[in-house]
Amino acid sequence: MALIWLSRGAVLAILLYALRKGEEPERLVAVILVATGVLDGLNHAVFGVPALFLVDPGHLVIDSWALLGLTWVALRANRGWPLWACSAQVIVVLAHMAKLIDLSLVRYGYFAMTQLPIYIQSAALLAGTSAHLRREGQIGRYHAWRLA
Repeated sequence: MALIWLSRGAVLAILLYALRKGEEPERLVAVILVATGVLDGLNHAVFGVPALFLVDPGHLVIDSWALLGLTWVALRANRGWPLWACSAQVIVVLAHMAKLIDLSLVRYGYFAMTQLPIYIQSAALLAGTSAHLRREGQIGRYHAWRLA
């Protein structure tokens, strides 16, 4: 149990770090990740804990929305790390699709595919924010977004 709270604290610290030190892409990804957590909490408060053997429409909508937002950032940011965060979100959405197709995947695979990608996303956000700060220290300010 302590490991769960320690990992959640680490994710929270990374999100705060990105919000405080990052540029627009880092802050936007942090906001998307925070919003998914808040919306998930609201989903559970309104509809209760979902049955593990069914696809929860609230989770599907929240995770699909997050995928759209992270994809937008990954395609437009002048950074490589958002692709990792977006790829982890693809895993989450694919878990919902797998659950729709074959309910025998429900037990451990579904849990791993929906709950563990936040750690990949947080690691990418931490690495990206740190790389941004290092790069900015070396070359000065640079464009946060690709010039279309």
